[in-house]
Amino acid sequence: MTAAGEVLLRHVMSAEQRSLEQPSPGWPAGWHCAAVARVPDLAGALVRAAVLADRRAGASWAQIGAGLGISAEAARSRFGRTRSAEPAGGG
Repeated sequence: MTAAGEVLLRHVMSAEQRSLEQPSPGWPAGWHCAAVARVPDLAGALVRAAVLADRRAGASWAQIGAGLGISAEAARSRFGRTRSAEPAGGG
């Protein structure tokens, strides 16, 4: 779970740092939007990693659902087949 969290944190911090800088002519148009658009995917990887960690620790679907603010059925339906917290492509 730590790796997914670190990737998300590094990405957000990088986007935030660049947003504080003055744009230069070499920056691609739409860079900020493109950087922010990745956040939901990275956050999803972190959630999947958390679900896997909790399941390995013996948490029930009801407990996981409660932690996510959803029902046990919704949690099991959404994450029951989760095998890896890594996004496609390993990064």
